[in-house]
Amino acid sequence: MKHLTKTIAALVGITLLLSACKKDDEPVVSPPEPVPGSIELQSYFNQNISDEVEAFTIDAGSNENIISSKGTQLVFYSNSLQHANGTLVTGNVTIELLEIFDKSGMIRMNAPTLGNLPGGGNAPLISGGEFRVRAYQDGEELELVDGYNYGVNSIVPNGELADPYMEVFYGRNSDTLTWDQADSSFVGGNGPNYVTYFDSLNWCNIDQFLNSVGPSTNVEVQLPEGFTNLNSALFISIDGANSVVPVWGFENGVYTIGPYYQLPVGMQVHFIALAVIGGVPHTAIVSATLVDGHLEVIPSLDATTDADFASELSNLP
Repeated sequence: MKHLTKTIAALVGITLLLSACKKDDEPVVSPPEPVPGSIELQSYFNQNISDEVEAFTIDAGSNENIISSKGTQLVFYSNSLQHANGTLVTGNVTIELLEIFDKSGMIRMNAPTLGNLPGGGNAPLISGGEFRVRAYQDGEELELVDGYNYGVNSIVPNGELADPYMEVFYGRNSDTLTWDQADSSFVGGNGPNYVTYFDSLNWCNIDQFLNSVGPSTNVEVQLPEGFTNLNSALFISIDGANSVVPVWGFENGVYTIGPYYQLPVGMQVHFIALAVIGGVPHTAIVSATLVDGHLEVIPSLDATTDADFASELSNLP
């Protein structure tokens, strides 16, 4: 874990808002039990997260700004944090920040971009940046006071300009992470930066649903014998979009995206399979164009290192 001292700096180009952007509380269909179940694979994800978390110290009684090593600025208001019993927090607080801007991080930290639809089911999201923001004091995880939020000024992924159609999403279920759209939100575009306000701690995301037209299809994937949803993770990277979706369903030795969502026929994708055996990552990355009733057979997973895997993932289109 990296440790940085707090940085007092003005949040450039934004005006602090005190209005809250509440997340959507409508019930949706829940994903299956956490996958993968393998202790080794979950430890791999957890270690990658731990390696990327940054810690900052702020004074809960003051307006405070922090700046991450990636240039993200967070603004916290004075007296905006509370204990679980509702009493205001005073004194020093530790803010932990995890940022994920690319497909490599989404896969290696098991944080794919699959949104929960209001009427049930799921659909792919295009991400403008994922964040996990947590606040602690003496080991106790803290909460935001009702009616408060915090400001975030972050880079637009892949060196692009801000997309005016982005919205705020909040993470649901840290084991099988999916995203709920906030019922109201503010995401401002400032050239190569997004200016956002979150009213929830933990997992937050700048997203929009993938806009697709035409017929869609179920997708099935078969891994080599011995690789199952209990010891392996499977993802689909959508070419040309900052979007990675998980493949949860597993029956009779075959993974499937149904009944949770479908993908457009003709979409160009990459399938990414991952298992950890004896502490060593075993991976496969396979490109494909989806056809109706698509079945992808992945013949092997090869031993690699996390550094080499990250490098390969960074080249995904």
